[in-house]
Amino acid sequence: MTYDSAPLLSVRNLTLSFPQSGNRKENAVLSRLSFDIRDGEIFGIVGESGSGKTITALAIAGLLPETAVVTSGEILFRGQDLMKLNAKQRRDLLGKEIGLIFQEPLSSLNPLMTIGKHLAEVISAHRDPGAPREKASAYKTRILEMLAHVGFHNPGRICRSYPHQLSGGQRQRALIAGALLLKPSLLIADEPTTALDSVTQSQILDQLRRISQSFHLSVLFISHDLKLMERMCDRLAVMHNRRIVECDATQEILHSPGHPYTASLLRGARFEIRDSKVEKTAPSVDAVPLIRIESLDAGYSSSFLRSGSEEKDVLKDVSLNILPGEILGLIGSSGCGKTTLARVLTGLLPGTSGRIYENETLFADFSKSRHFRKPSVGLVFQDPYNSLNPYKTIGWLLEEPLRVNRLFEKKERRERVLQMMTQVGLPKKHMDYYPSQLSGGQRQRVALAMSLMLSPSLIIADEPVSSLDVTVQMQILRLLWEINQRSGIAFLFISHDLKVIRSICDRVAVMDDGKIIETGRIGDVFHSPTNPITRMLIQ
Repeated sequence: MTYDSAPLLSVRNLTLSFPQSGNRKENAVLSRLSFDIRDGEIFGIVGESGSGKTITALAIAGLLPETAVVTSGEILFRGQDLMKLNAKQRRDLLGKEIGLIFQEPLSSLNPLMTIGKHLAEVISAHRDPGAPREKASAYKTRILEMLAHVGFHNPGRICRSYPHQLSGGQRQRALIAGALLLKPSLLIADEPTTALDSVTQSQILDQLRRISQSFHLSVLFISHDLKLMERMCDRLAVMHNRRIVECDATQEILHSPGHPYTASLLRGARFEIRDSKVEKTAPSVDAVPLIRIESLDAGYSSSFLRSGSEEKDVLKDVSLNILPGEILGLIGSSGCGKTTLARVLTGLLPGTSGRIYENETLFADFSKSRHFRKPSVGLVFQDPYNSLNPYKTIGWLLEEPLRVNRLFEKKERRERVLQMMTQVGLPKKHMDYYPSQLSGGQRQRVALAMSLMLSPSLIIADEPVSSLDVTVQMQILRLLWEINQRSGIAFLFISHDLKVIRSICDRVAVMDDGKIIETGRIGDVFHSPTNPITRMLIQ
C-alpha cells in the first residue's frame, strides 16, 4: 500500500514521564517516540508488557493520568497539535474523530445500564447542537444495525442486556460497535480481541478490515499477538524499552527482522511449554475423577433489577470429568458458557439442576438446592488487576485466605506467604508493593499464588494469559506446568488460544451453546475432530 497524502496522525519526538513521589527523578515511560499513520492505513504496535504501547494510545486520546508529564514532542492530528487543545476540545474530538476500544470491556461499561443505553449515549453525547434531534426509533435502528455488523445474531437481545449478562467476548463486540457508531477517522484498538475465541476473533478482524477499507478508516492496532499483526496490519512498529526500535511493512518485519529484540519476539511466539526431559504419565480416562459433573444446568436472571423475571439458560445438561493431576483444556466460542461453568465449580454461582462430585463424594445437588461443603477449588481470573484489591499490599492479599480461614499464627502466615512468593517467582521485596506497581505478568503470579494458598486439588485458570505478551505468556504457562508437575494439582484451563491449549493440556473439552460437544486427548481432538464446530474452531 502506498500513500501520497500527508499523514492523518503524526507523533513527533514524544517523551513522557511519571514523577516518583518524594523524588525529583522522573520515571520515563516514552522516549522520543515518533511515527505516522496515514489515511486508511492499519498501523500496528507490538511489544512486551510495560514497553509503552497503552500509554501511547492514552496520550493520543488525551486520557493520560494527571500525574503524567510530557517533557517534549507533539501529536498532530490533521496538522493540529492535540497537546495544545483544551479539555473540552479533546473530549469533542474523542469519539467523533478518534474512537477508542479498551482491552478490558467490563471496566468501560456501567453495570446499571443496558448495552442499548450505552450506545444511545454515544450518539447523543456527540450530536451536533445545531442538528435536529433524532427520534429514539432512529437511534435504535442505527444501534441494531451496528450490533449486527459486529457479529451479533440477535442484536435486539444484546441491546436489552446488561454487561454482566454477556460474556467477555460479547462485551468487547458491544464496545467495538460503540466505537464505530460515529464513523471516526482514526480508531485506536488496544488489544481489542484479547477476550475473543478464534472464530469470533476472525470475524471481528475481518469486519474491522472491511470497515477500514469501506470508510477509509485509519486504525492504530495494539496487540501482543504477532499472528494477528501479520493478518491485520499494513505497517508495524516494534516497541522496546519505551521507544520504537523498528518500523516497516508488516511482512518485512515479521519475515526479515532487523533488530535483535524483534527476532526474540518471533522466537517467543513459537514457544514450547512442555519439558521434553520430563516424562509425565498421562492420567487414565478410567481413573476415579477428581471432579465429576453430572447433568448440570445453570443460568442467569434475564433482568438485573426486576425480580420474578425469566431465567436465561447458559449451561444445558453439562457432564464432564476432570481427572486427578491432569490439565484439562476448555475451549469454545464467546458466550458458550465456559466462564459460567467455572463460576458454578467455585461456588460463585448456583446451578439450577444437576450434581457435582469430588472424589465421588457428592458436594452439590442443585436439583435439591443442597450444598454439603465448599469444593477444594482455586480460581485464577483473566484480569488480575480487577480481581486484586488495589488498596492492599501483595503480602496482605496473599495472607488473606489464611486469615479468613483462621489458619496458623501471624508469624507462620507470613512465612507461608514468603514461601509461596518464592514458588511463583515473585521477589520478596514485592510483599510491600501494591497491585498497580506490578506488571501484568507479576499480577498474574500474585493471583496464582492466592489460589494456591489453601492447597486446592483443582485450580481453574480462566484465560490467565490472554492479556499478556508472548514472552510473559511463556513464563506464566511454564510456571503452571511446573506447579502441575511438582504438586500434582489438576488444572481446568479455559482459553480461546488453541496454540496455548495444545502446548500445555493433556485433554480438551469443547463447549458450544452451553453443552459439552466433544472431549478427548489433545492429539485426537486436534488431528481428528468429530464435531463440525470443533473443526471450525481449529481451522
